Amino acid sequence: MKPSSAFTFNKLDFFDGIELFEASQDVGHFPFHKHDTFCISIITRGTEVFENQNSKIIMPSNTVGVAQVNEIHKNASLGEMGYSYKTIYVNPELLAYFNNGKKVHKIAPAINDMQLFEQINTLFQHKNNVHLFEDTLKKVVKYKKETLNENNTRFSIDIFNALIEKNLTRTIDTDFLAKQFHVSKYHFIRAFKKQIGITPQAYITLFKLEKAKVDLKCGKKSITEATYDYEFHDLSHFSRLFKKIYGTSPKYYLNVFR
Repeated sequence: MKPSSAFTFNKLDFFDGIELFEASQDVGHFPFHKHDTFCISIITRGTEVFENQNSKIIMPSNTVGVAQVNEIHKNASLGEMGYSYKTIYVNPELLAYFNNGKKVHKIAPAINDMQLFEQINTLFQHKNNVHLFEDTLKKVVKYKKETLNENNTRFSIDIFNALIEKNLTRTIDTDFLAKQFHVSKYHFIRAFKKQIGITPQAYITLFKLEKAKVDLKCGKKSITEATYDYEFHDLSHFSRLFKKIYGTSPKYYLNVFR
């Protein structure tokens, strides 16, 4: 019998509402997705398989793992018994503050630092300890990479994001997108997937889901409004995708932030 997964969200009252997420015995997997924050996680039980478009990393328990800002990645358990983890979603501007005001481009994806692991674990037991959060984020910044080694990827994605933003309330087909970049549809799909790791349509879905999640969080839209304003088929379709990506239903997520 497979273990039963359990998830917990928390939003704190400092550092712009920093978010915490805990998963116990997670037997599912998150498909390719992204976040507009750094995701700093500790694996407390089992082993996680973390994969981006360039590599696959095995993270056993007692590891600190980091998903970069807007990095396309997916997560899964190595074994059938699942894995447990705790994640802090850290705004990049907040990390810059603890880096003497300088932007943090990237953090080491896997950190074997037992002291840092224990400190992050302690944060989840003492969620209102601001000084402990400050000290922890200062330690995380020490594992920053000086350069991101980007070529024109950021520029390309910025253009693509702008196209989606301008067409949020309509169905964006791949033919339309390919024409904007003056290439054939099939060349565009191949080039995009090679560069980003997922298809253009999958990326658009992630983009719209993230927009919907933000709107739910700030009370700008109801679940029904988010569903139809962002062109999801129906409430069931939206809820299924939301849970697949974020590990919880939109209704539960909305209740957390009320």
